[in-house]
Amino acid sequence: MRKQILLAVPVALALSACDSDSGASLDTLPQNTSPSITDPGPISIDENTRNVTTLSVSDAEGNAVTLSVTGTDAASFSITNNGVLSFAVPADFEAPGDANGDNVYEVTVVASDSYAPDATLDLRITVLDVEGDTIAMTSNRVTTDNTTFIEANILSSFEYPVLMQSQTDKFEMSGVFADAMIAREGWNNLDGPDAARIGNAAVTTCEITKLPGDCDAPQGEITILDFPVTHDSITFLMSGGSGDNNVGVELLLASDSSVLGRYNPNSCGDAVIRGDQHYVHFETSGLIGETARLRIFDEESGGCGFVSFDHFYQTDLARGTLAASVSRPLPPVNVTSEPAAITNLIPHASFENPPDMVAKRGWVATGDFANPTATSWQGTTRFPASAQLGSYAISTCEMNDNSAGCDAPVGTLTSPGFMVTGDYLNFLMAGGNGSVEVGLKLTDTVGNVIHTYRPDTCGPSHIDGDDDWTAVNVAALRSAYVKLQIFDNHAGGCGFVSADHFYQAPAAYNPAGTGKDGGTVALTPETEATLGFKVTLPEDAFAQVIGDFDDATMSDWSATGDFMSPSGADAWKGTSGEARVGPRAVSTCELNNNRSGCDGPTGTLTSPMFTVDSARPHLNFLMGGGNGSAPVGLRVLDAAGEEIAKHTPNSCGPAFINGDDDWATIDLGSQAGNRVQVEIFDNEMGGCGFVSFDHVHMSATAK
Repeated sequence: MRKQILLAVPVALALSACDSDSGASLDTLPQNTSPSITDPGPISIDENTRNVTTLSVSDAEGNAVTLSVTGTDAASFSITNNGVLSFAVPADFEAPGDANGDNVYEVTVVASDSYAPDATLDLRITVLDVEGDTIAMTSNRVTTDNTTFIEANILSSFEYPVLMQSQTDKFEMSGVFADAMIAREGWNNLDGPDAARIGNAAVTTCEITKLPGDCDAPQGEITILDFPVTHDSITFLMSGGSGDNNVGVELLLASDSSVLGRYNPNSCGDAVIRGDQHYVHFETSGLIGETARLRIFDEESGGCGFVSFDHFYQTDLARGTLAASVSRPLPPVNVTSEPAAITNLIPHASFENPPDMVAKRGWVATGDFANPTATSWQGTTRFPASAQLGSYAISTCEMNDNSAGCDAPVGTLTSPGFMVTGDYLNFLMAGGNGSVEVGLKLTDTVGNVIHTYRPDTCGPSHIDGDDDWTAVNVAALRSAYVKLQIFDNHAGGCGFVSADHFYQAPAAYNPAGTGKDGGTVALTPETEATLGFKVTLPEDAFAQVIGDFDDATMSDWSATGDFMSPSGADAWKGTSGEARVGPRAVSTCELNNNRSGCDGPTGTLTSPMFTVDSARPHLNFLMGGGNGSAPVGLRVLDAAGEEIAKHTPNSCGPAFINGDDDWATIDLGSQAGNRVQVEIFDNEMGGCGFVSFDHVHMSATAK
C-alpha cells in the first residue's frame, strides 16, 4: 500500500508542473454542466386526464438524461425519459389525491446525466372540475358514432392501466399487463404516425415494453370480469396475430367460463391499430340478460406473437368484422350436440327468441310464421320426448298451441344472408313424407333456389332425438352468401315440419349413426351465376346487369389490347382470391394465365350502349388495383363518346377482388333516360398497373 502512495505523489506533481508550464490549471478545463429543464409555467388540466405535459429537457454535452419525479405528490405521477409527465391514476376532482386535498399537485422533476449535479424543476399541477366527464371523448384515425362514448356501456377504454390494476373487482391481469412498472409507463400505441385509437391510448403488446426488437416476446392477458350483456353487440378494435389461437379475445359465460365465441386477428403486418378496418364485434343479441366475461390474450412469443386492441363497448350499432354470433347456453334436451353447434350457429338459428328474430335480426316470416310470440312456433311443450337444443324448437304441427291442427299451418321462415364457411350444414329436422312441400331450401341472396331437402318421418310431430340430425353437404358453396328457408307449403297429410339449430361444421354430425342425409349441393351454371362469393349483393343486383364477365368470350362487349381474342372462358380469370359474383371475375394481373406478368397487360373493354333507368340510377361494380392515379379503372361515356364519370381504384394489392370493400358506385341519376356505355381500361404497364373487376350493374341503391 505504501508503494502505491509513493508512486501517486510524483504523478500528481508532474501533472501540476505540466499545468504550470502551459499556463492552465484543472479549474480552467471545460467542466460538464447539469441538464436543463424548460419551465412550462403553471399547469392546469381537466380531471380524468392522464397526460399532463411534455417537458423540454436538454444537455449541453449531449449526455443521456434520466428523468424522475420526487416531492409531496410524486406517487401520483410517472415520467418517461423523453419528458412525458403523466398521472399514474388520473385525478378525480371530487376525490383529490394530492397531499393536502386542494387539487393542486406539487412535484419536483429531477434530471440526471450521471456526470454533473442533478437539475430540478418544481411544478404545480392544478386539476380542474369537468362536469360528468370521466372518459376521453376523442379518437385518432378511426370513426366513432353516437354510442361509442356512452360511459355505462364501455367495458374498458384502456386509458388508465394503473387504475385498471387496482380495480381487482373489474379486471384480472397476468404477464406484462400485471407489471406495475409497465403500467405506469402506459400501454400506449402512440408512437407510430398512423397508429389509431379511441381516447388517448390504446394497447399493443408489440410496443408494450418499449424494448427494441422485442415485438413478439411480451405475453399476458386481461380478463374483463363479470358484466351484464345489455346490447346486440360487443364492439372493439383489434389487430395483430396470424389467425391462430394464440393471440386474440374470447367471450366467456361468467358462470362457468365456457367459451361462447373467439376472435383471432390475422393482420400480422399491423403492430398497431390502423383504422376502421380493425373494428370487430361479437353479435350478442342472443346473450342479452346473461353475465359474461372477455379474455384478451397474447400467449405467443414467436412470429406475429402480438396483439393490438382498444375500446371494448356494448352497442346496438355493430361495426366491422363479425367475430362470432353468440347466444345464451343451449343445453341439449333428449339429444346430443358438438361444440361447433354453438360456435358456428347460423345467425339466430336457435329459435330461442322468435319476435326478436323477425323484428330485428333479418329473418322474414310469412303465413303462420308471421307475427310470432315467444312460443308461437314452439314444438316442445306437449311431449316429454321432444328434443331440442336450448328451450325451444319449431313444429308447424304444434304452431300456436296446435290451434289450427297438425297439418293446417303453412308458411315460410327465411334467414338473412350468411357466408358458407363449413363443408356441412347440420340441423335437426323431422316431418313430411319425402315428397310433400315441407322442409329446407337453400337459396342465393336474391331468392333463387339452390338446394331443397324434404324430410321423410311424418310422425312424431316433434324432433325426438339424434336420428333427426340432418346434414347437407355445402362444400360447393364455400365463401358464397346464401339464405336458408324453412318451408311448410302443404296443408294435407304429413304436412308439417319440425326443426331446430342450424350450424356449419367441417363434417356431418351423426352421433347415433342413424342421422339423415340432406343431400349434396351441386351447382349449375345457372345457380352459380347469381351467387356472391365473399361479397354481398343488393336485392336488384341482377335486374340490369351491364357485364357479368363469367365468360371471357362475351360477344356484346368490344375489346382492345390484351383483352382481344380470349382463348376460352377463363382467359381473363381473376378469381384466385375467391371474391366474385358468379363463377368468374377479371384481373389484368392474371390475364391469359399471367403470361405477360402482373402489370404488363393493357387494353380496354367497352360495353354496349344502355339506357339509364331513373328507378336504378346507381352504377355498382367491384373493382380493385391501381394506385389512385394510374390510368386503370372504369369510365362512363355518353352517346357521343365523351367521358361523363370515372373511377380509378387505389388498392394496388392484392391482384384480385378482396371482398365487399371493393364495391364502387357511380351515381348516374343525372343521366336518367340517356344512353351511355361503360369502358374498363388498363393503360399502365408500370407499378400497380393492373385492374380487377366484376359484376357491373345498375341498382336502386348505392353498394
